[in-house]
Amino acid sequence: MLSTDFLKPGQKITALGLGRFGGQVAAIRFLAEQGLSVLVSDQADPATLADSIAAVEPYPQVHFRWGPHQQEDFTSADAILISPGIRPNHPCVQAAVEQGIPVLTEMQLFLERNPAPVLAVSGTVGKSTVTTMLAHVLQESGRTVHVGGNLGLSLLPELDRIQPDDVVVLELSSFQLHWLQEMQPRFEGVIVTNLFPHHLDWHGSLAEYTAAKQLLLAGQQENDWAVLPADLQQSGWQTAGQRVEPVCQEQSWPADWPAHWRENACIVLTAAERLGVSADRALAALESYHALPHRLQQVRIWQGRRIIDDSKATSPWATLAGMRAMRDSFWLILGGAASSDDPAELLAALPDVPLLRGIALMGPGGKLWGEAVRRAVEAGVQVEQFESQHEACRWAAEASQAAETILLSPGCPSFNEFLHYEQRGAAFAAWFAADSAEQS
Repeated sequence: MLSTDFLKPGQKITALGLGRFGGQVAAIRFLAEQGLSVLVSDQADPATLADSIAAVEPYPQVHFRWGPHQQEDFTSADAILISPGIRPNHPCVQAAVEQGIPVLTEMQLFLERNPAPVLAVSGTVGKSTVTTMLAHVLQESGRTVHVGGNLGLSLLPELDRIQPDDVVVLELSSFQLHWLQEMQPRFEGVIVTNLFPHHLDWHGSLAEYTAAKQLLLAGQQENDWAVLPADLQQSGWQTAGQRVEPVCQEQSWPADWPAHWRENACIVLTAAERLGVSADRALAALESYHALPHRLQQVRIWQGRRIIDDSKATSPWATLAGMRAMRDSFWLILGGAASSDDPAELLAALPDVPLLRGIALMGPGGKLWGEAVRRAVEAGVQVEQFESQHEACRWAAEASQAAETILLSPGCPSFNEFLHYEQRGAAFAAWFAADSAEQS
């Protein structure tokens, strides 16, 4: 197992990027607090990173180099720190690896020091919801729970408060798992929501993407368990623990829960039962669960229309789940940054969505899928192409009627217009916060 025991006060760490989210910043702070010197190399405009800079500036051990990365900063360090989204073929990472310099991530630093059992949740779609649902159920049952990982919440600052009898629930992305391959950590409980061919531009192939997810099982022991969907109950998903398939009774769900919520809750109830929480008690706890923002979130009623922010739907499969959750006639805003995801399943389903009235395609992703979408929709479904989300919102507002729904469920990343899906969702909600007269 790869270990960071070699880290000693005074050693030099080069951090590849500062980042706008908690993980990299938390790791830099953690290393500085251990007495290590951290050089942050970032090509971004410092003005865009003001909050992150303010979070690490109090540490005199932290220094900055703005502008192009200098390879010698990485080849002369005792270790390099990267955020999980950095690709393995990044020139600075490759240069460091060729020199035998260790590559660290925030998740590795946490897992090596965490004293509590870990429940790891991953999958292509639904992992954030399952993570927070499970954490809520366990908290309601009286357990002390710490939630983090790909949600953007680093648990490094909580290490001093985590006790061996607590439980840690981590959402883990395929990127995070890729960088844990040498470590092969143990996860006492594993949940995989589903698996679709996602992020293949990063991983290179479906086999590599799948292998990253299967790392969840590599360190498991005999008393551990893994909740896997039926299509993953196969030899490729090997574990020393027990494989469990989610099985729930349909009549136990509230009538207003959409299908994908029921699927997620079924997974949570199955996992909770492994942890000593009965299905009845878990279901009762879920009645007080509040959904995460930007996931089929009704942000307001605008001139009689329901405005639904599903900006977290950054893959075609998430958009498909969002469309199937609609109960009224709706207008879909689809697209964003160009994606390597295959929209075939989404396209095939379009003729079977009778409530769909129109689609506003936006950005490079919308252009990429445009012709295929036009061929797939039923006659009478309007399809228009727009450069920006602002234009797409305006068209949907003008084309729709009261008692209908406008759904932002893009199926693509946000990076063509926005820094992240949260900013995209906030911009969508803000557009409908004003009267139509102000939107021209």
